Amino acid sequence: MRFANINLLIPVLMLGIIFLFSIIYNYIKLKKIYFSNFNLLQKTSSGFQIDIIYLLDFLKILSIGLLIIALLRPQEIKKETQENIKGIDIIVALDISGSMQAEDLKPNRLEAAKEVIRKFVTGLSGDRVGLVIFAGTSFSQCPLTTDYEIIKSFISQIDFQTIRIDGTAMGDAIITAINRLESSGSSRVIILTTDGVNNRGFSPIEAARAALHKGIKIYTIGIGKKGGAPMMQMGWDGVKRPVIDRWTGQQLKWEEPDEKTLTQIADMTGGKYFRATDENTLKEIYEIIGKMEKQDIKIKTYNRYIDKFKIFLWAGLFILLFVFFIEVFKYTRVFV
Repeated sequence: MRFANINLLIPVLMLGIIFLFSIIYNYIKLKKIYFSNFNLLQKTSSGFQIDIIYLLDFLKILSIGLLIIALLRPQEIKKETQENIKGIDIIVALDISGSMQAEDLKPNRLEAAKEVIRKFVTGLSGDRVGLVIFAGTSFSQCPLTTDYEIIKSFISQIDFQTIRIDGTAMGDAIITAINRLESSGSSRVIILTTDGVNNRGFSPIEAARAALHKGIKIYTIGIGKKGGAPMMQMGWDGVKRPVIDRWTGQQLKWEEPDEKTLTQIADMTGGKYFRATDENTLKEIYEIIGKMEKQDIKIKTYNRYIDKFKIFLWAGLFILLFVFFIEVFKYTRVFV
């Protein structure tokens, strides 16, 4: 047992001593004779009434003592517990450019990636995770947090209108993620998921060099089937049809991820490149990354404390109210 508010011990003891002296003072007054005739004393007082007065004062002292203990906030030391602390800060950088509308992953690349990332976040324990999204520019959607419900909520809100500038700014996304990890003292990881070729903003290779300088690993994931996915558009009748190039008559396809650049980024920073050609593969990739990084484990030992002040609080209040009820409605002191 320990007291969480032990710093309040001196002031509450002073209050308790003042209350105790007031009780003693009442005892001294009770022993004085205020009657000129002993016959009157016999009529107005009895041993039973005096005993009741002593009992009520004792209950007052008991109730105040219980309330003082409650104010000091007693806690039970339940047990010593060991907790696995991963010590990893993870930024998930997700491409939300127009090409993520491709339906080679169901229902499309973006929705498949969002679902996998939500499940990945659900499987975390003790790690902090943040979210960066990018298209023609990059944006920090959520800072590092251990509130996994919040991060999953942010993931669910992402759509193709979140960033209205189309394109693929991988370098900008890496720099934004590095800035989010700048003050972190833990192991730091960026998971970059994209389906295109960098065509805007900062050079992704130079961004990777900055990550290497900061000691940040980058795992890269290229989304999309080999050979690219066909572009589809909704017709006036509500039916999706392939997009045809009016000059060549060939069906247009979304470009494939830049595997060379993504591999170079991962190798440079000590990470790894993966290719996700369907939603199941993408899920397996995130699981592999999670297991690889979860090897970095620290053990933290701590004591778990359980508050017990409510027992003393309710007991003290009950006794105090009981004494008040007795004094007001049933027994009264007689002073003449």
